[in-house]
Amino acid sequence: MKLAIYDFDGTYMNIQVLPEILRFWKQKNLNKKLLKKTNRIIIRRYIFHKFGLFGWNKHTFRANAMSLTADLFRSIEKKELDQFLNELYIHLQKYINKDMKLQLAKDNADGYYTILLSGNFNVILNPFIKEGFREVIGSDVVKDNKIIKSDEVQIIIHDLKQQIIKDKFEDANFKSCKAYADSYYDLPILELVGNPVVVNPDKKLTEIAKKRGYRFFNKKC
Repeated sequence: MKLAIYDFDGTYMNIQVLPEILRFWKQKNLNKKLLKKTNRIIIRRYIFHKFGLFGWNKHTFRANAMSLTADLFRSIEKKELDQFLNELYIHLQKYINKDMKLQLAKDNADGYYTILLSGNFNVILNPFIKEGFREVIGSDVVKDNKIIKSDEVQIIIHDLKQQIIKDKFEDANFKSCKAYADSYYDLPILELVGNPVVVNPDKKLTEIAKKRGYRFFNKKC
């Protein structure tokens, strides 16, 4: 089996999706009080991360900010949440990287088993199966058909992404696989495959990609 693994934020999507989720939540007038509280916590921890306070860094900030969203999702009825998630998928269409969407179709045609892999919640990613992915893998936020609390969520990020792929696809020939990603924190997935491709990479990943000869998507480098 040969895999084509797509990162979500900043790769298949042209944006970091969590801020857009929070804006869309506000637009839909859902639990404004809890949204304000969540935003205050995220802003405070963002400051900690930017100044390197109390052990916070980009890795821990992003995982924590995502996990806090579970409490927002828990605060409304399932029917209302399902409607929000369906409308969110439609809303996010305009942010899809069109070149990546074309690449997805090509990889499917070339016989790759295409995977959308992200630290975002599985319930957010699930509608994206309609894009043509064979499978989506996200952070598990549902237990017994209910959204779990934020402090129970384990966000799939960094080394955990690689471990999940290795465990789930033991028979894959990783030298024949490819991965697309934009962030230094996706490096474990890029290192796993024989054909790593960087898409709009951050500064740290750009430096590593140049040194290692990784391919830059739609860019001569």
